[in-house]
Amino acid sequence: MPYQIDSHQTPIVIFLYNRLFDPLIQGNFWLYIRDYLSDPDKPVRFHVVTFEDPRHPLTEAQEGLVAKWREQGLEWTALTWHPGMGLLQKARDVSSGFLAVMRLRIKGYRHIAALGSVAGSFAYMCALPLRMRLFLYQYEPHSEVSRDAGAWREDSIQFRLARYFERKSAEYAHVIASGTRFMGERLKDEWGVRAAFFRVPTVVNEDKFAHDPQVEAQVRGQLGLEPDQPVLFYTGKFGGLYYDVEIAQAFAWLRDYEPRLHLLIVTPNDDEHVHGLFQQAGVDRRHYSVCHSSYDEIERFYFAGDLGLITIPPGPGQKFRSSIKVGEYLCAGMPFLTPTGVSEDYLHAREQDVGVVVDDFREASIRGAWPEIQRYLEMDRDTRRAHCRAFGISYRGFSSLNPVFRKAIDALRAK
Repeated sequence: MPYQIDSHQTPIVIFLYNRLFDPLIQGNFWLYIRDYLSDPDKPVRFHVVTFEDPRHPLTEAQEGLVAKWREQGLEWTALTWHPGMGLLQKARDVSSGFLAVMRLRIKGYRHIAALGSVAGSFAYMCALPLRMRLFLYQYEPHSEVSRDAGAWREDSIQFRLARYFERKSAEYAHVIASGTRFMGERLKDEWGVRAAFFRVPTVVNEDKFAHDPQVEAQVRGQLGLEPDQPVLFYTGKFGGLYYDVEIAQAFAWLRDYEPRLHLLIVTPNDDEHVHGLFQQAGVDRRHYSVCHSSYDEIERFYFAGDLGLITIPPGPGQKFRSSIKVGEYLCAGMPFLTPTGVSEDYLHAREQDVGVVVDDFREASIRGAWPEIQRYLEMDRDTRRAHCRAFGISYRGFSSLNPVFRKAIDALRAK
């Protein structure tokens, strides 16, 4: 039976500058959308606009999910993403996005929500001339993060344009959600932004990351690890916005204190690149594992870890970030190691006893952190997991953050 539109529902455009099935969408923002879709009394209906990469066509299973969501009332416009960092490519994406949103505005859509500051800037370019109410979700200063990582110079046109539209979109927005108190303070105290602000750290599906001892034993067995062998865990990229060879060097220094220590890596980088980094750091291949996984099964590897690594270099703009990895580590029952000044996570690590804080990934900082790392590794695993998971759910779990997200949507809909 076709889905019937309720006249009392508020139609909202969801603007994503990603693929629909990008793991950062499905494992994060889409948890909220999926919850609305399954709600028979939902006060909203969504039309999602995405930028698809032809190199990643939908699988049969994904097509099945889209069909299910359509039956629940979701509408979808799939645009083509133009690869590259040049202004021409971005202009083409902005143009196609604007035309898609304009067609929806003609149909009566007056509200638009965007994920991330880049999509938020694009959505602002649509919302301003089309007179739409704007919700910036997971608003973070991409310009400053890129500058801190050395990807953009402060005098570059990319930085200046991104910085300009980040500020203008925040000043125009009706609702903003971001992961840290620091962003709330900047928006209200420094910029005088009038938007309703909601502190919503990056959300995690806590059910997906609930520890499974049988899966842990299976993964450890496949990797040749002893049941009691201490394992550091890292999932993510090497380089770019993250540390590179510094990760391998840090592990080498820690193995001086505990030779049985193993590093389990799940990364999109190719094996040879990772092996080259660890060879440079003098680490034998026997002491670390390089694995790859889709988001659908990635939690299996989390269950085998004892302490997770956050590898974001510190910098002035990093305090506004909200890494999804921290929430996943915690909900899987793992404490984490993080550089100081990254998000609010370094504060929670100390205040809630769920992690180790270092100044950076230089030798003195890493070696100085060993006593705290050792304390977590030697802690009773069941006790450690229960403590970290309890805080992880309250801090990042979907069950805790979904009510806050719904309040943000209500604020967007308010007259």
